[in-house]
Amino acid sequence: MNDRKIETILGRNVLPDLADCSLDLSKNEKILITGANGSIGEGLIDKFVSCGYDDFLATDIEGNFEHLDITNYEDVKKIIELYKPKKIINLAGAKHAPEGELTSWNTLNINTIGTYNLLSCINEDTKLLLTSTCKSANPEVVYGASKLIAERMVLNSGGSVSRFFNVVETSGNVFSIWDSIPDDKAIDVAPTCERYFISIIEAIGLLIFTLNNEPGRYLVNTVKITNMGDLANRLYPERKKNIIEPRRGDRLSEKFIATSESIEKYYLNNSVVKVKSIHDYQKV
Repeated sequence: MNDRKIETILGRNVLPDLADCSLDLSKNEKILITGANGSIGEGLIDKFVSCGYDDFLATDIEGNFEHLDITNYEDVKKIIELYKPKKIINLAGAKHAPEGELTSWNTLNINTIGTYNLLSCINEDTKLLLTSTCKSANPEVVYGASKLIAERMVLNSGGSVSRFFNVVETSGNVFSIWDSIPDDKAIDVAPTCERYFISIIEAIGLLIFTLNNEPGRYLVNTVKITNMGDLANRLYPERKKNIIEPRRGDRLSEKFIATSESIEKYYLNNSVVKVKSIHDYQKV
């Protein structure tokens, strides 16, 4: 996907401070990555390499990586005991809301139990960074609820959360689906839905920023919400549109933050926000 199309979807330029965010190599810490066989994992590994960092172990249940199934406690325990990471980036997840309504236990098992297994196998010197979703803010379905529980466990343990909005270039996104349909055929559009979007560069930058900073919940500061009908018309003004209802699991409008949350601090020229909740654990 070219830069012009990405910025059309975002409704803004890619945030340069996030694009330039680099890993703090002075900490010299071993990092374990779970769920590395995906768009975010590939981008994160490329970023590590570009920063000159190679002391990481990339794992997944698929692809050319060290095998690790985070839903299997013994698998998790074995990898952590052998590798002894100082930080873990948990990218593993069941990420599709409609599928979560059909395979609810699988979604809970990966997103929530898998996170619990990681937390159960580390000591206080190892910090966990969880990748989460805007659907955990005032969750309506299994996917969002499973991620909210994972967020609470990680934050209560002193770890951190990078909460993503919809990442434009990840696999299976609606734009690749629309592009795969012949030009003379109509594309399916649910114009009642509204979404926040970030680029994959911004998602990787947010991960690096979260990794470098104090524990907490961090978001890309993208406050522009987009109506999917309007976006389809901007991207494909001449295409026929087949108006459809949202799928089961698709909520109508995303939330920037939950009703229990507020913005605590801005970073990187307002590119990143740290969000606190009235339910967050406070050290005394």
